[in-house]
Amino acid sequence: METKISVSIICLNEAAIIGACLQQAARVADEIVIVDSGSTDKTLEIAESHGTKIFHQDWLGYGKQKNFALTQCSNDWVLSLDADEVLTDELIEEIKGLDFDSGVVGYRVARRLFVGDRFICWGGYYPDYQLRLFRNSQGAFSEVAVHESVQLTAHAQVRDLKNPLDHFSYDSLEQMDAAFTKFAKLSTKKRNRLLNPLRAFFNFFYTFVYKYLLRFGFLHGVTGLRLALIHSKYSFLKYFYRI
Repeated sequence: METKISVSIICLNEAAIIGACLQQAARVADEIVIVDSGSTDKTLEIAESHGTKIFHQDWLGYGKQKNFALTQCSNDWVLSLDADEVLTDELIEEIKGLDFDSGVVGYRVARRLFVGDRFICWGGYYPDYQLRLFRNSQGAFSEVAVHESVQLTAHAQVRDLKNPLDHFSYDSLEQMDAAFTKFAKLSTKKRNRLLNPLRAFFNFFYTFVYKYLLRFGFLHGVTGLRLALIHSKYSFLKYFYRI
């Protein structure tokens, strides 16, 4: 019997990209569950046109919001996507060919980051594996403020899929910089005056060397330099906001 897959997506004002996400997701999904936190654009209109199941939930935080979406899925196998992620044709065919009775509980998927229309591969941005396809009964998202991830039951078998999905997260480097500054504030834990301020500067320079030099970010030219600086600033602010 063919294994049925639920696709779960949380969203807020994603009209610009969610149509492409849903069009591709429908090729592997038995159902698509949308959890919206108050969109005011045409996101819900687009979602309805793709026959999705739509639920409203006021914003709980990334992890909790995604866990709420999981509770609305009727199938045990779930593919969790962000609204700005689009399955490639090759990944769709790979998922269709999986043996879901093999004992594997979760599959990690590589992501190709696009800033505008440019694929960013150098600087440690690819393959950026994320656990996205998993048994709902054996996994849940960590309920952290930002950068949530799927946590599976102990000793669960996980495999990597060969083909990627495309991540159209930022239209520009300026938009990316603003988002990372927001993430730095969200990830801040309780302030601790005993922390050494020099650590913030160390984090900045370490991240820059890692992204720009060790992971060959310089191969993207000026864009690679700006990306390294954005991530270095993020590493600095995450620590600085705690002081």
